[in-house]
Amino acid sequence: MSTFLGLIEEIPGISVDRFDGENLNSSAYFLSHCHTDHMQGLNCVFFYNLKQKNKYFYCSKISKVILETMGYVIENVIEIDIDVKTEIKYESNSSDILYVTCISAGHCPGSVMFLFEKMDELILYTGDFRINPKDYRKLKSLHDRDSSHSSPKKLAKVYLDTTFLDRDFTSFPTRPESLRAMCKVVTEWLNLSPKNVVILECSALYGSEFLYMELSKDLNVPIHIKDIVYETYHRIPDLARCITLNPMSTRVHACMSKFDRSGLKCCQNISKRNILTIVPSVLKWKGKDTSKVGEYDSVRSNTYNVCYSTHASYHELETFIKYFKPDEIHPCVCPEDMKNQIFYLLDKIKS
Repeated sequence: MSTFLGLIEEIPGISVDRFDGENLNSSAYFLSHCHTDHMQGLNCVFFYNLKQKNKYFYCSKISKVILETMGYVIENVIEIDIDVKTEIKYESNSSDILYVTCISAGHCPGSVMFLFEKMDELILYTGDFRINPKDYRKLKSLHDRDSSHSSPKKLAKVYLDTTFLDRDFTSFPTRPESLRAMCKVVTEWLNLSPKNVVILECSALYGSEFLYMELSKDLNVPIHIKDIVYETYHRIPDLARCITLNPMSTRVHACMSKFDRSGLKCCQNISKRNILTIVPSVLKWKGKDTSKVGEYDSVRSNTYNVCYSTHASYHELETFIKYFKPDEIHPCVCPEDMKNQIFYLLDKIKS
């Protein structure tokens, strides 16, 4: 859960992923992705004032689509393509030009990192992100290139997603590894009986989009999702082909509330003995050996827990920091009771 207050210290006049309080004085706004902890203050009044005061709001194309489906009147919203350096319109006390480049964050559809450039100083805001360390060199906007090789750009500061900067979450399986484990168990269960179905128990309303897409492709069936998110999802082409509102057209369901243990009575009258529940989660694996990837629950019957994360693990964060070597790091997930530990770990990694 983001604790970032929205203001980039080095660039007065802009706000990122926070749209209330002091941020209302900014003249340019940036949204990394459409998850609620990054959208505080976004409402109809905010977008009305954006237009009235001739301010600008920057986000990815998919995030703009999601905002439109949420009912906001989208004006003065500028979508930015990936890896395209864009000049920003904002009010500043200096004449320096500010540029931003969006970089894919690997967190959810439309999620981006923002690379800000002002007077040759580079500031990276990661938002929520998870990128395989093997792919760092593929992030072309974060590298200087010549004819023979590329090297990481010099970052003055990184505003970093420190969700799992915790040694209890040292390493996670890659998402393909987690998906393979899920697909294997789901396929075996569905093959046991034509009456068998699967529930995906996802913790939040949004955030499991990548999971739905990959499972649907692998199993060759759509995922039955909640009505409340369908209007958004069906406007994202890669996601639209993987989902359905028809409960009878699939045996894989993500239509239930996490706390609803009543089975599938809301959409089908299925006996509980024919339901396998898949729980993609990280918190269940705190301090555990994640090399297992998945295991059946020791308490809940017919429940399979999978270690699945859309945020970087401790080891991945450590590798990211050592690879890019930023001069300074600001942790964007930093609860008060964890502050000392997080800054201690950041100092240790950098030393």
